[in-house]
Amino acid sequence: MPGLFEQGEAISYLQRFLTGNKARGMVAELALETYLQEAGATVDGETLTQKVLSGAWLISPRVDEYARYRYAVFVLPTLCLSEDELESAVQSRQKDRGFQALATFLSQSGIGVIVSAGLCDRSAIHPDQIHWRNYIYAPGTESLQPEPDRQPFSAWPGHRGQPSQGSMWADDVLSRFQVAPQAQLTALTLRQAFFYGFLKGTLRKPLADPYDIDGFVVSYRGAVMPLEVKEKSPTPGGEFGIDAGRILMLLRLCLATDSNAFYIIRRVDESTGRTFLGWEFITLSDIITGCSWNLTAGGRGMRGGATQTVMIPGALFRSFEPESLLDSHLAGIASLHGQVKQRAIEFAGELSRFL
Repeated sequence: MPGLFEQGEAISYLQRFLTGNKARGMVAELALETYLQEAGATVDGETLTQKVLSGAWLISPRVDEYARYRYAVFVLPTLCLSEDELESAVQSRQKDRGFQALATFLSQSGIGVIVSAGLCDRSAIHPDQIHWRNYIYAPGTESLQPEPDRQPFSAWPGHRGQPSQGSMWADDVLSRFQVAPQAQLTALTLRQAFFYGFLKGTLRKPLADPYDIDGFVVSYRGAVMPLEVKEKSPTPGGEFGIDAGRILMLLRLCLATDSNAFYIIRRVDESTGRTFLGWEFITLSDIITGCSWNLTAGGRGMRGGATQTVMIPGALFRSFEPESLLDSHLAGIASLHGQVKQRAIEFAGELSRFL
């Protein structure tokens, strides 16, 4: 049976590395997962939770032309307590049709795929006691090939990397972590422990332009759409700010394969308790055609520096329902180019309003 981190230890561990804004985004991911689970096992014969795959770290070694060496690292969401459990978890991922479709999508985008699994001794189940095993995806054989010891990452250049420092979390964020199911909290902690504890802490590897992708939607027909989840309230003018770097990252993933992307928000008001108002989404194609061309200063990014934000009219967001993940809906929005062209035609038709 897979291991679970004790709730208080997991939260304390995460607070060492995560800023309040980062923690808020992660608790929104947990809320979306719970929302889909509570919507029911199936809708119109489709198992929705099977269509949403966990995200990955998109990283590159600190080298010249680092954009040529991008890797998506998927951290298995279960904590293994024995070699048998580890082998079973890796084999299960290798046989998963959704993962195979996703790995093909990334390979076509020029991105390598690595799967990392956390192993703990039964007597020392703690985020600081994880042993990491890494597997490289081989597209030719559709298999996961084990790497020795801490490879391939230990061979990456540099030894001056260091994990980021966390900041104070808002009370509403902390309380939502405290009621999160233990399995969800363990999966989230494993993903952060790989990056901050292993890559940045133990190996001290400097990385070029790292990003964490929240998830992927994979349809039964093989369409793949990267997924971003955030918690946001609108500006007084009814707009939402989106990190420009996130848009570029999504474009990098989607352009080579003509795939669109989901940007989902857990909409809240600006009260102290940040009352939940509903789930909404916008596609990457609508972001591209509808965003402001002027950048504004945003919050802190993963490396501590200020981010740049583009503003999106709230009217471009649509209600996100479980039915939004049905193949019948995904088929109409999965193509990036097709959706951009359609939106451009719609916008062109509106030009006469102000001429």
